[in-house]
Amino acid sequence: MRPLALLLLWLMTLPAEASTRTKTVLLFVPEDSTMPAIADLSQGFRRAMTSQHGEQRIINIESLDMGWFGGSEYERALHDFYLVKYREQRPDVIVVYADATPFVLRLQQELWPRVPLFSVYNDAFLVDTLPQSPYVKGNWADLDVPGTVRTALRLLPDTRHVALVLGSSQREVDAWDYVEQEVRAAAPGREFIGLKGLTLEELRQRARALPADTVIIVVAFMQDTTGQSFITRDVTSLLRADGSPPLFSVHGTMMGSGIVGGVLMDYEMLGQDMARRTLQVLHGEPLASLPSGALESNQTVFDDRELVRLHIPASRLPPGSVVRFHEPGLWARYRWQVSVILCASLLQAALIVVLLLERRRRQRAQRLNLVVLDSLPGSVAILDRNGRVLRANPHPSLLEGLSGPSAGMAWAPGTSWLEPFREVVRTGHGELEAVVALVQDVLAGDSQEGVAEFGGRTPGAWFELRARRLERFEGGAVVSVVDVTPRKRAELEARQAQDERAHLERVAAVGALGVSIAHELNQPLAAIRTNAETVQRLLERTPMDTALLREVLQDIISDDQRAGEVIRHMRTLLKKGESQHGPHDFNALVLGTAHLVDMDAQLRGATLTLELADAPLIVLGDNVQLQQVVLNLLVNALDAVSPCAPGERQVWVRTRAEVGRVELVVEDTGVGLSEEALGHLFQPFFTTKQEGLGMGLSISRSILEVHQGRLQAECRRAGRGALFRCTLPSA
Repeated sequence: MRPLALLLLWLMTLPAEASTRTKTVLLFVPEDSTMPAIADLSQGFRRAMTSQHGEQRIINIESLDMGWFGGSEYERALHDFYLVKYREQRPDVIVVYADATPFVLRLQQELWPRVPLFSVYNDAFLVDTLPQSPYVKGNWADLDVPGTVRTALRLLPDTRHVALVLGSSQREVDAWDYVEQEVRAAAPGREFIGLKGLTLEELRQRARALPADTVIIVVAFMQDTTGQSFITRDVTSLLRADGSPPLFSVHGTMMGSGIVGGVLMDYEMLGQDMARRTLQVLHGEPLASLPSGALESNQTVFDDRELVRLHIPASRLPPGSVVRFHEPGLWARYRWQVSVILCASLLQAALIVVLLLERRRRQRAQRLNLVVLDSLPGSVAILDRNGRVLRANPHPSLLEGLSGPSAGMAWAPGTSWLEPFREVVRTGHGELEAVVALVQDVLAGDSQEGVAEFGGRTPGAWFELRARRLERFEGGAVVSVVDVTPRKRAELEARQAQDERAHLERVAAVGALGVSIAHELNQPLAAIRTNAETVQRLLERTPMDTALLREVLQDIISDDQRAGEVIRHMRTLLKKGESQHGPHDFNALVLGTAHLVDMDAQLRGATLTLELADAPLIVLGDNVQLQQVVLNLLVNALDAVSPCAPGERQVWVRTRAEVGRVELVVEDTGVGLSEEALGHLFQPFFTTKQEGLGMGLSISRSILEVHQGRLQAECRRAGRGALFRCTLPSA
């Protein structure tokens, strides 16, 4: 029972495996796949084989190149090649076209004797040469040479000569006698001209010399007598270009190459017919059940351009003919042109009216543009891409204030807007160099828009130039110049007022440190007095101790320098106009300011801890303004820790270098800041002190913004302590 069950299981799985196996079709064609006929046949075969969905199929196409290469040695090499290539492979069906059949039959007997072989010859008598075998089946698809000859004589009844063209390859030489008989039989009473055994150039010369009452039947020309290979379609095109007599052929691929037409083989249709019969075999039908006879793939086709050129009327065409490349008649080709000509008078009148209306609209638009330009505050110029003025509205009052006597020339239409400004720059007025560079960048497309300010000829006069690129294909720019003197004066007055407020804030800060500064000065002054009295006593001694006297005098000098440094630093903060704008060591500024408040911290009982960076921190700016920022932060921190219990009054000052930045952090253990206070901390006149003015932090933030820096405040812990973070760009 067990072997029987295994056998049944195997039989149940066998059909499923067989049905899912991918089937392979091997198609042999005698010519190279680049030949038009073979390419069409292969395309039609593959398309028909893959158009049905369901089982998978593999189509392998082998080109034997027998038309261009021949001989027994070549066939032996092919034979050996395919024996090696397909020794381990077994196709399900072998399909052969035309002259490749004898070669593939021998290959089948050696490799696949029980694989079905389906052959399609070009002549019926060749099918009879196939061996009688259940694994071989033949059909034929005639190249209808007689039908093409009769068709040519029907179209051109005055023909007296019929010329036949065949090349010099072995296959063409072998086919010559048979094809010649077909031509002679189809053209009784006409003189036969054989064009064989020629080079291409000889063929072209012979064709040009043929009588006018000749038709040429081109069957193939794959090689000339020198062994050079050709595509027959290309040869036909050359003959047509040389002005040969009318050309006819039997291959559908020749259409469009200069032939009149003929009974032509449609190779794509032939490939589809071959594929349909191959599918029947793949589906299990035996070869013998396939219908015998010819595969009808011929059509009577003509080129309408050649019919028109040869003045062949349509009445001579055989019934059922297909005419391609039909050229329409005069009305069909030029009906739109004729319609336009007929309607030209009406359209011309309408066009004139439209143009007149458009001209009036343009004039109104131009007047509106001029009114708009004249109403703009300042002068506006529209420039082309070369910088020439297209339109402008120069204001005389504004031009009077511009630098240089030739500035007004820049606004004349048709002139160069930049040249007068370049002339002013060359004469030494460098303030306009930025203006010239900006406009050049905008015109060149390097910049979309830009603004530049420059001084005028009148002292204190300032102008703003704005240039923007025109969004159009031709390019260009719009340049506007506006007098901004009132704005600059207002900015100057605001800056002066801010400086005054900053100075008052510094005075107030120094005043708050009065006790500590007085204590700082008392120490060196008391030391100076004590050392001076010591000197008096030393002078009275005999002998005089000069070494001790020199040491005491050196102490007097050091104490004097210390007191002078305190007074100089305080004087710098209190007086105006003594700041130094340039590179400074931020560590040194912080250290000097910390020394100024160190005594105040001691008097308050606070501990001031400095944690400064080891390396110098170079910043670019105003040393007095930066010291004022540090002083405000330190004084605020000391004020914040004053209410705290002794021992809890801590202030830390830290500096460090960041990437491209310098950072100062002032942290305290004071009363801290509420969330509401943080939101208004840097607003003018807002303060958390009972006696504060609310200007210190506002001024400090303004100073840092001028120096491209930032000032931020943070709550360090709930209800206790605050942290202020100051950042500046490093030089």
